[in-house]
Amino acid sequence: MKFRLREKLKYMFLGGSLTLAGFMFGSMNSDTTAQSEYETIDKLTVQELIVRKDITVMREGMAPQVLISSDRNGGRVIAYGPKGPQGLGAASLLVAEGNGVVTTQGSKGKTGASLMVNAGGGVLSLFAPDGKAKIILGIAEGEGVAYLVNKFDEARVLKP
Repeated sequence: MKFRLREKLKYMFLGGSLTLAGFMFGSMNSDTTAQSEYETIDKLTVQELIVRKDITVMREGMAPQVLISSDRNGGRVIAYGPKGPQGLGAASLLVAEGNGVVTTQGSKGKTGASLMVNAGGGVLSLFAPDGKAKIILGIAEGEGVAYLVNKFDEARVLKP
C-alpha cells in the first residue's frame, strides 16, 4: 500500500512541476497578437458573401474609394474620387423607405445633382454652388412640372 501511494505522489509532483515550469516559461514572453496588420490577398473568389457591417474598398494610400453600407432605413453605395471623401467629388446611390436617390457631389461636398424616384414619380434637381436647388424637374399630380429658382430664391413654375 505504501509503495503505490509513494508512486502516485511522485507522478503528482512531476506533473505539478511540469505545469509550473510551463506557466513560468509562458509568462516570460510578452503577449502575442494573432494579426497586427491588414492582410493582403492578391485574388479572392467567393461564391456567397454575407457581411454584417459596411464594406469599404480602399485605395493604396488607404483612402476609401467605395463604401457599401446599410442601416434600418435602407442601403447605400458611395463612390469617391481619387482622394477619398476629402477629395474632389462623389456619387451615391441610396434606397430608403420606397425612395431611390442618386446624387453627385462636387469638390466642396455640395450636392450638384439629385435624381429621386418615389411612389409619386420622379424628381431631378440641379443645384448651384451655394447648395441651393435652382432647377427642379418633376412629376406632380401626374403632370410634368419645372421649377426655376432665381438668385433671390424666387421660384417660377412652368407647367405644360
